[in-house]
Amino acid sequence: IVPSRYSHRLIKESGCFVVNLVSGDNKALFDYMGSHSRRDGDKLKAFGAKLREGEKVDAPLLDDCPVNIECTVVNSIVTGSHEMFVGKVEQVHADARLVGEDGKIDFKSIDFV
Repeated sequence: IVPSRYSHRLIKESGCFVVNLVSGDNKALFDYMGSHSRRDGDKLKAFGAKLREGEKVDAPLLDDCPVNIECTVVNSIVTGSHEMFVGKVEQVHADARLVGEDGKIDFKSIDFV
């Protein structure tokens, strides 16, 4: 993440983040979120995205994504113009329709962007 990005500051201050895996059904959301800054207004409200609180970290989850991964920052690496955050997975959430009888997520059934 480029240090000038709003999300960079949030991750540095909170020490956590959520990876929201986006499916093809959410491509418009993915495109919008990646091309608009929170500094310019409430992009979640503008798009109608629904959030919920993380269970293990102090970061929101995008409710419309099929899988959300809550992480705490364990390291960061500056790679030229960006800083890469390395996270420890604290909690995984998945749409119940994606979880098999064995309790594992069927990632092959998700049309990822």
